[in-house]
Amino acid sequence: MSTYALHHSALERRRVMLQKLGGDAKRREAIDIFYKKQMEDERLLNFFEGTDIEIIKWHQFNLMSIAFTAVPRTFDVSSLLLTRHRSLFDAGLDESHFDIVAKHFTDTLEEMNVDAELIKEALDVVTPLRNIFQEGARQAKKRKETAEFRGRLKKLVFVAIAAALMVRYARQNKK
Repeated sequence: MSTYALHHSALERRRVMLQKLGGDAKRREAIDIFYKKQMEDERLLNFFEGTDIEIIKWHQFNLMSIAFTAVPRTFDVSSLLLTRHRSLFDAGLDESHFDIVAKHFTDTLEEMNVDAELIKEALDVVTPLRNIFQEGARQAKKRKETAEFRGRLKKLVFVAIAAALMVRYARQNKK
């Protein structure tokens, strides 16, 4: 199958799914509800500190577009999320937060009376991303352990140098 046919097929699927949802106006409404749920959830608040609300909404608008379409196989979602969310992973973001957001996503669509099959189809696209959050948390833990080890090593080197200087000083003062 040609690249054009694959691209056209994905675009057609997106158009049909978004049409079933109710189009851009309904998607914007869904984003407002979804965003509000996240911002009211104390478990997520620290990840939004210092973030422009309009950028978050734009991000959610695009996220919902992805949820209702197929992601091209050539698009490396994993690398994108691991890179762009690195500071969030370092701040504690993990798969449990993915689960919270996915629940808000589901609740939003249910609140908007979106057909259960369409919700399931969207979740089938989004759910595999959970593994990326597990990996991001694992990488963040490794970075933290490495930084802690380096910190301990620096202290050890400092103590060793200080001890060597004290021994040298003591030897010089004995003479």
